[in-house]
Amino acid sequence: LIDDYFELIVETIAADRKMTPEAVKSAIDTGPHTAGAAKKLGLIDRVAYEDEVRDLVTKEFGAAKIAEKYGKKKIDTDFSGLAGMMKMMNLMMGVEPRGRASGNAKIAVVYASGIIMTGRSMSDMLGGEVLGSETLVAAIEKAAADKDVKAIVLRIDSPGGSALASDLMWRALKKCDKPVVASMGNTAASGGYYIAAGTDAIFAEPGTLTGSIGVVGGKLAIGGVFEKIGLTTTVISRGQNSGALSGNSGFSDTERAAMRKLMEDIYDQFTGKVADARPLSLEEVQKLARGRVYTGRQAKEDKLVDELGTLDDAIQHAKKLAGIAPETEVDRLVLPKPTSPFEALFGPIDGDVR
Repeated sequence: LIDDYFELIVETIAADRKMTPEAVKSAIDTGPHTAGAAKKLGLIDRVAYEDEVRDLVTKEFGAAKIAEKYGKKKIDTDFSGLAGMMKMMNLMMGVEPRGRASGNAKIAVVYASGIIMTGRSMSDMLGGEVLGSETLVAAIEKAAADKDVKAIVLRIDSPGGSALASDLMWRALKKCDKPVVASMGNTAASGGYYIAAGTDAIFAEPGTLTGSIGVVGGKLAIGGVFEKIGLTTTVISRGQNSGALSGNSGFSDTERAAMRKLMEDIYDQFTGKVADARPLSLEEVQKLARGRVYTGRQAKEDKLVDELGTLDDAIQHAKKLAGIAPETEVDRLVLPKPTSPFEALFGPIDGDVR
């Protein structure tokens, strides 16, 4: 069965990608691959961000308009049932108070807190937070589209996480046509520093833990534990590195080599983007990288951050970049919308990206 399924996969990919079966099998055996490596092998056509795909569709395929979030679930305004009670309680608790418009210019303060993952941000009643790429990208795009918002301050408190999610958030910041200033809180390390590299200026507090420019990966192999309790597993697989992410056993030599190559490619991408963003050469960045961590004061000395200061200092600098006089009063637009206690317990009450 597994032989036949494997041959079906090889034949399908070979026919669709105009590759020989031998080339497909070689690509399978040397995986997993980064997007760039997959393109070189002929497995994909282009490497692009989502917004670039939109441009591709409109320019090359003649689409006059793209339906965003086609088939997206509409917000339910029915207050019946448990979800309705939660929505009503949120309104009664003033989770999203609406003040009278002041007419002042706005500085958007976008909070990037928690372990970085793809998908939506989440938090729980115990204080655990996940910084979701979908949520943060939506918040950045909302601030960028608001004509009253003159600049954005990204308040980062994150130890890092997913490299893909970090890159998606970095891309959203680079696309923004308004001044963006990073303000580092307690921690802005690894992926937290990655997204800061997408801003126009970086502020850190003296005791901020930052840096950690590097990539780490691995897995927990628990097959030996199962054997000790009499639970055995037999695995039948095809593809030389098909067990790379399996928790049943450790890495084979080829799996380890493939995973190392994957991590090295991500590391090169990370250090390259830092070198482009900071007044440092790639060689200087690499001397500071390799997972090393710094306080805010040390990071300023090494040119990894621009200034030492608080969130208010970062907001003042954002005003300056936006051409707003220091004494001019501005309103703060806080994004994303805070999670209510009910949503922390039961999850989102609608289908929207927050």
